[in-house]
Amino acid sequence: MQFLLFDDYVIHAVQNQDTQVLERCNRRDIEAWVMAPSVPLILERLSATGKADETRQALGRFLSAVTLLPVTGEELKSGLKAEAPAFSHALALEMAARYKLKGIVTTQPAAFPKSDVPVITPDQLDEIIARETQPDQPVPLLNILATYPQIMEGAEAAMLSVVRSGHYILGPQVEQLEQEMASYCGVQHAIGVSSGTDALLLALMTADIGEGDEVITTPFTFFATAGSIARTGAKPVFVDIEPDSFNLDPQRIAAAITPKTRAIMPVHLYGQCAGMDAINAIAEQHKLLVFEDAAQASGATCKGRQAGSMGDFGCLSFFPTKNLGGFGDGGMVTVRDPALYEKCKVLRVHGSAPKYYHKLIGGNFRIDALQAAVLRAKLPFLDTWLGFRRGNAQRYTNLFTEAGLANVIGLPPEVVAGHTFNQYVIRVKDGKRDALRAALAEKKVMTEIYYPVPLHLQECFRNLGHKQGDFPISEQAADEVLALPAANEVTATQQQRVVSVIRDFFK
Repeated sequence: MQFLLFDDYVIHAVQNQDTQVLERCNRRDIEAWVMAPSVPLILERLSATGKADETRQALGRFLSAVTLLPVTGEELKSGLKAEAPAFSHALALEMAARYKLKGIVTTQPAAFPKSDVPVITPDQLDEIIARETQPDQPVPLLNILATYPQIMEGAEAAMLSVVRSGHYILGPQVEQLEQEMASYCGVQHAIGVSSGTDALLLALMTADIGEGDEVITTPFTFFATAGSIARTGAKPVFVDIEPDSFNLDPQRIAAAITPKTRAIMPVHLYGQCAGMDAINAIAEQHKLLVFEDAAQASGATCKGRQAGSMGDFGCLSFFPTKNLGGFGDGGMVTVRDPALYEKCKVLRVHGSAPKYYHKLIGGNFRIDALQAAVLRAKLPFLDTWLGFRRGNAQRYTNLFTEAGLANVIGLPPEVVAGHTFNQYVIRVKDGKRDALRAALAEKKVMTEIYYPVPLHLQECFRNLGHKQGDFPISEQAADEVLALPAANEVTATQQQRVVSVIRDFFK
């Protein structure tokens, strides 16, 4: 729930050391916004009461728990045209309506003209929170707009700078994103691309993977993993997964290696890194390349190393629902070898170097500058958001254990420290998964199945000659997995409700 805190309430809260809203923000029951242009006026009025330094510090503490809402020139113009007698009231109503906020919190609701936007007192806010946490309220799987207020000022300013710059494809924003992501991942070279899928395809093309080659990978993952291998003309060779991590089982890889094997493509599924030490050791022994599919694992770590830094190539996705997501498609390739890095950059732009001269056949794999600007605004928040995800995962595990469900459903273990829980996935045994999902949906709790059909049983891979039973651990996972709402915006109250519904289902 998002509310705009009006000037008079902020002044009241700071003067009276009213911490109720801040406590609600810290519990994440609500998200509170304050209009940025109001801050100087609020500080001036507070300072007029004396003790300017203390007042400045108190206001700073208050604003650190809320989000400042920037106001554009167009919004200021709209506020001036409104019928409210006071400009600040008109602007507050304009902003609350534009951003679809739940309401405006004020100590003087009578000062506002009639509007479709609810104007409430702090006491009325208590009633709304109590009502919104009742059992009939929907629990979405995720809400990608929930974090927008935190990055809005930086993202909108960055996007506006792109619009004004005229650099819409590649350019300075992309170069800076590449440098910042390389630093974050702990690698020397990173290349921004058009999607996570294109990151996989471009990496394979850079390594000359193609007709007659084989790439070992997992059958339990998103289609792009094996699809990118097949698009190069190479053959995806499936190896079953570990039952606890859902990741490629290193102990099964050696048996799948043939003279045609060129590479291994492990997937850090659900945000948990695969067993990279063992995989890299096998690759080194057999002189194979390693392509990390880290599409779901931005920010995940394995023994202090970032996902995307442990193979010859790392492939990240910036799809909007990912840990670090843009406002559209985007991706990143990390490359260990400097020569392959230069080749990868050339292939990103149709194999052109210099422009209009082609020694290689590449593709149009460029990331938009607007997406790069958004991602740069989001990157500083990534570790904080991952902290919320990890906290939510631990809370689920505690709640399920307290409810006596730890032995009824399979809880996701952190096999490798550094799990980001891009998805919190439980296992529902004995063929009850779909019935539980229906029961949750009936109570307005949204879930998802990642993934219902393993890749070796997909129709498009029929030519590989696989049948039911070839990879039993993957097939069992496909029948049992269920992802619960656990993104960083999910509240403790919502999680308690999810667990309550599941507990009632198994009674």
